[in-house]
Amino acid sequence: MTAIKSLLNQMSIEEKIAQLQAIPIDALMEGKEFSEEKARKYLKLGIGQITRVAGSRLGLKPKEVVKLVNKVQKFLVENTRLKIPAIIHEECLSGLMGYSSTAFPQAIGLASTWNPELLTNVASTIRSQGRLIGLTNVFLQY
Repeated sequence: MTAIKSLLNQMSIEEKIAQLQAIPIDALMEGKEFSEEKARKYLKLGIGQITRVAGSRLGLKPKEVVKLVNKVQKFLVENTRLKIPAIIHEECLSGLMGYSSTAFPQAIGLASTWNPELLTNVASTIRSQGRLIGLTNVFLQY
């Protein structure tokens, strides 16, 4: 039996449903601070995905995003039964949507260059900027 099958066999139906859900980071915040009280309310069974950590209305700088992502993941690993960390997601339609990130032209503008290497470089830059702040999933069109 694989580790994944073993984990799935341990999960209640409610925990499986929680892994299919996403929550915006704003729901776990009290101002600009991570709220363990809100986390206990919304993450008690775990969560599949935390969204908009870099591009939320909070306007966090990259180092603040890293600290926040670490707090959320630590909470999930230390306070949920199965200790499953979340996928950390951000929108990247024209670059990472976050403070001091590189903005690129929309996909149609880049496509009109007919330069696949350029698009590869753009996607690589977005990936690198996302990984630096703890993202594990991004939405982009390249």
